[in-house]
Amino acid sequence: MTRCVGIRGATTVDEDTLDAVLDATQDLLDRLRELNGFDPDDLASIIFTTTADLRSTFPARAARRLGWTQVPMMCAHEIDAPSAVMRCVRVLIHWNTDTPNGQVRHAYLRNSRLLRPDWAIPPLGGAAGHITAPERPELEAQQAVTDGSVSPPVAPPAEFAAVQQAPPAVAAVAPQVVEIAPIAILGELGTYSHEAACGAFGADTAVAPSGTFRHAFDAVHDGRARAALIPVENSTAGSIHEVYDLLLGRDLRILAEVVLPVHHALMARPGTTLAEVRTVLSHPQGLSQCGGWIAKHGWAPRAAADTASAARLVAASDEPGVAAIGSRLAADLNGLTVLARDIQDVSENFTRFLLLVPPHTAGPGRVAPGFAPAPGQGGAAGIPARPSDRPIKTSIIFATRHVAGDLYGCLAEFAVRELNLTKIESRPDRRTPWHYLFYLDFEGDVADQKVAQTLRSVERHASFLRVLGSYPSRLLT
Repeated sequence: MTRCVGIRGATTVDEDTLDAVLDATQDLLDRLRELNGFDPDDLASIIFTTTADLRSTFPARAARRLGWTQVPMMCAHEIDAPSAVMRCVRVLIHWNTDTPNGQVRHAYLRNSRLLRPDWAIPPLGGAAGHITAPERPELEAQQAVTDGSVSPPVAPPAEFAAVQQAPPAVAAVAPQVVEIAPIAILGELGTYSHEAACGAFGADTAVAPSGTFRHAFDAVHDGRARAALIPVENSTAGSIHEVYDLLLGRDLRILAEVVLPVHHALMARPGTTLAEVRTVLSHPQGLSQCGGWIAKHGWAPRAAADTASAARLVAASDEPGVAAIGSRLAADLNGLTVLARDIQDVSENFTRFLLLVPPHTAGPGRVAPGFAPAPGQGGAAGIPARPSDRPIKTSIIFATRHVAGDLYGCLAEFAVRELNLTKIESRPDRRTPWHYLFYLDFEGDVADQKVAQTLRSVERHASFLRVLGSYPSRLLT
């Protein structure tokens, strides 16, 4: 007998923009239709709601974009409760069907899984441009195995099933080396980003020079590059805040970390001697990090867009006594002579780079070239080991409610489980003045049960949580 049943769903978005809201809503509607197999002509009505921090568009437009033009729809705001999940879109679909209530499938995606863990659904993939990647597939898979509350339509990732003592046929995971070239890098050929890519993945690795950090992120998002190797922090200059902001606004995952020792070299056209140098060109950071050496010789500093362009400008210049500070790779590519090496004021000078890939490239058992474990180095319970100069790290972004004790509550979850924090950084939440997002790195792998339990506990205090990835780190020499 045909009757009207309700289908519930929800999702979240990273920013209040028209494209973000419509793409996420369309992904949610696609998922609900895939799970239930309904015909839009059988829908009686649809009610959409959004949290008060979403005002850029009506989510019903996503249904119209799918061609559901004959279904009555209405949009409204949710109650603005202090503990509400941020930037959340909810939907209630009224479906005329003879399907029993027990067979109706609901879907809570992304951070809306906090609202109904029993209806949390791991993404199945979708059309290009849709937000289909899970924020934390490892945790929801483990939750499903642990308490039986989730019945995902596909098997949970084997790496995380192994933590719950899944059958050997599921638990055994062979490391899969993924294709990452071309790699988007910051600046032109010869920058330290280029040197890090060559050092980590080989001198013949194809790279895609990008003028800005945003262009590098966009190159991966648009498919012009398979990965991006992005500097995120220097041991003397500190964090690069623009990169942290882009990590929130772009749906990319961290596959590996590369740590590059920065060896600044002074270079000039062949025939130029150290005594003849009067002016030095470099990126402002390069000039700052070699400030003592420059002052000692009485040279005039001149800023350039980056260290590689400084080398190129010197190679093309007829100006006498001009030199550049940059990498030895920049000197080789531009035919310059290295006059002095390691001229940085602080000898222990390192830059951290993150290898960022699309969500579908990351995942259990997937590793970057050169990061696959050697034979016999597999992890316990079928989880592949990942070579690293330091313990596997996990990076997350989270936000708390603006109430006393919430940040303490989140951090205490790591302390009580003796998980070592390696970095914490705060950035303003641009949607809400005087509210902050916290970027946190810690030692541990989301495939480990202790880490998964910790993150589930953090969610009880946080209003927003995203796992950027668990990844190995390599120190280049």
